[in-house]
Amino acid sequence: MLGEIVAIVVGLALISGSIHLSRSIDQFSRWLNRFDVILGVIAIVVGVLELLSVEGVMLILGGLVLAVSALGSIPPLAKLGRALKPFKLIIGLILLALGIMGIVSFIIGPAGRVSNGEPDK
Repeated sequence: MLGEIVAIVVGLALISGSIHLSRSIDQFSRWLNRFDVILGVIAIVVGVLELLSVEGVMLILGGLVLAVSALGSIPPLAKLGRALKPFKLIIGLILLALGIMGIVSFIIGPAGRVSNGEPDK
């Protein structure tokens, strides 16, 4: 659940200024831009913890893009973050979609299961 929330917040931070969803969401995403480096580091940490999933890999990529200014002391990571910069919007949209799908799946999952007439075990 934490991964999905981080994916939504990082996705909003990545797409800010590129796509205008609504006035309040745009204001929130612009406010998130103040915390790019912090969000990037959090996304990298959560992505490493969920490394064997698509969401984990995308969180690492999004974190590298957001935290590129803090990664200046680690040249290979800073170079990778700068190389991913043109894909900022695509990574943000994918993270936003993965986060929303994860939360919807979490909410609907238990209630959405169709019983076949047998009692739960």
